[in-house]
Amino acid sequence: MVVCTYVAQVAKPISIDSGTAEGLDEELLALPAPPRGRRFLALTLMALTVVCSLGLLVSLQKDVRYFFADTHAVELGEATAVNIASLPSNAYVRVRGTPMVSHMAHATRALGGTTYALFPLAGQRAIFVEMPVASADDERRMSRREWSGRLVTFGELGGRFASVRSYLREHMDVPVTSETYLLLADETPGEYVWSLGLSVLCVAFIIINVLLMLRWFRKLPPSNTARA
Repeated sequence: MVVCTYVAQVAKPISIDSGTAEGLDEELLALPAPPRGRRFLALTLMALTVVCSLGLLVSLQKDVRYFFADTHAVELGEATAVNIASLPSNAYVRVRGTPMVSHMAHATRALGGTTYALFPLAGQRAIFVEMPVASADDERRMSRREWSGRLVTFGELGGRFASVRSYLREHMDVPVTSETYLLLADETPGEYVWSLGLSVLCVAFIIINVLLMLRWFRKLPPSNTARA
């Protein structure tokens, strides 16, 4: 009699809500909710990733535009005869002039650690040329009079060239402003394909993290019992 009663109790069927069984995993629902501290930290990291990716994406805009620029160099002619007001910015150009080695300065880019030489072309102070030091030490390359590459202003390069401008102005008595042009020698539009790839990666990071943040706040579908 006792045995029969025990079996009856074990065999008693468990009531399962049909609405809960549809589309919801009971084992997942039984898991404890993540601690609020970890949840806040995860959301903060995802938000920071989105902000940093947006900032990097904005900073890459000019590089991406230069990648899609015309691959045929704009002929500027002699540097001494150039009309500064009509100079194209963020464009692939070609200009002729003699380098002034006596006014050469050196700068190291934070990204990559490569050291570059900067110098004006003789007879004017509106166009400077930047090239790797290894190339500047080559007498054959420095003896040329024709220079081609990406033409931008010091202002467009942002704060990374502020110290270079200050050094040229204060120590070498060379007037350099944010409107002074800098020719990044031998840098063609095709070499900036990295900026396009990095921009795509930033967009991917933004989309993924935004979707993850939205999932945190998504409400669970109501069960049939709740509807009733």
